Amino acid sequence: MKCNKICDNFYPFRGNLYNATAYVQDHTLLNRGITTLGGSTIPQCIMSNNKYEAQERGIMGGIYFIASYLTPILLIPVYNRCFMKNNGIIKNFDKTAERIIQVPKEYLTKEGNLAEGLKKTAKIFDKKFKNNSTNRAFDEIYDRYNNPEKLKQDLLSVHEKVLMTDFITTAAMWSAIPWIATEFTEHRTKRTDFSAGFNLKTNKQVEIEKSKQNKKKKIAWNIAFVTIPGILYAKTVTKGLSSKVTTDSNFLIKSIAKNANKFNYTSGTNMSKFIYASIWLLSSFPAKIISARDSNERKDRALRDAGLFTMFFGGDFLINNILGRLSDKFFKTEIMDTKDKNLNFMQKFKLGLKNFRKLDEEKSLPLEVLNRTKKAGAAIYWLSLLTNTALIGFALPKVLNKFLRKNIEKEQSV
Repeated sequence: MKCNKICDNFYPFRGNLYNATAYVQDHTLLNRGITTLGGSTIPQCIMSNNKYEAQERGIMGGIYFIASYLTPILLIPVYNRCFMKNNGIIKNFDKTAERIIQVPKEYLTKEGNLAEGLKKTAKIFDKKFKNNSTNRAFDEIYDRYNNPEKLKQDLLSVHEKVLMTDFITTAAMWSAIPWIATEFTEHRTKRTDFSAGFNLKTNKQVEIEKSKQNKKKKIAWNIAFVTIPGILYAKTVTKGLSSKVTTDSNFLIKSIAKNANKFNYTSGTNMSKFIYASIWLLSSFPAKIISARDSNERKDRALRDAGLFTMFFGGDFLINNILGRLSDKFFKTEIMDTKDKNLNFMQKFKLGLKNFRKLDEEKSLPLEVLNRTKKAGAAIYWLSLLTNTALIGFALPKVLNKFLRKNIEKEQSV
């Protein structure tokens, strides 16, 4: 059993395409890693202005993909285990008791019913493993505490520490990747300007000296953007989840409490898209801009990341939404995540695809419709991902390369 579980973690693509699709859908970092490798790395290496830029993009994409895949497997389980033991929720490193970290956050809010959350979560695991061990482990913890509110507080404390640590370590890795790639280029070429412009201009001595003087300041600012947002973000989320929401509560507290499950980790180890977007916007994006070698690279990174962010969160949703609705209409599938058939156009437009992991739980779906929905869902998901990567990988660099040439021509004419 233990061996099979480890194998499933490292080799999740065994089986059919639908299972692989469900796994990627659940794992935001892996989804982003595939988009980065397929959209921001391989095509953008092809679209690079010279071999040095191509090598840099290859290094950044490769490291990012490895980190995206291994972080949830290697780091988050350690954070969960250590923080739960330090808080006294688990006495030993008991894998069954550790599943309590997966109780959805809606049950940890001030108004949430923790006992119900424990029961529902345990039921899922006991059904999966065909025993009653998770229910017994949760009952032991609940009875030992004999105080649901104290258990809630301790669980929220663990979640805060995990989120803060994960935020900071993830942001640190993302922020370090551009430094690794650019230092590699500088070591090989002795140039400190944007590698994409190597064939278009020369690196003047004054630019080299300026880059050396600014490097320490840039690193200090990078560290600040990696750590400070992570601390504030985790504490704000805990404040929102643990506060009693009233009509006088501020908008942020109300929003966090209302959307508690947007801060869940899939399988207790994989950050949600919302957390991912927060790390990107609050830490990774500003750190990447700060570490740019000159104004041309700064503009390129700003526009490239803005395009990637828009396509990853907006383009992916838009394509899935359109294709999913067309499939439901013409092929009689049940892909769109709705129980109400009387929604208007705008309400339907806001819908996303169903969670593929939960399709089998929909007992109301006839087997023929379920199978058709699974096949169509997997096809739509990958078509959307491939369309996104093509736009990010080829269309965006083509525009940015023209923009870079015009900027350098303008600089040279002064």
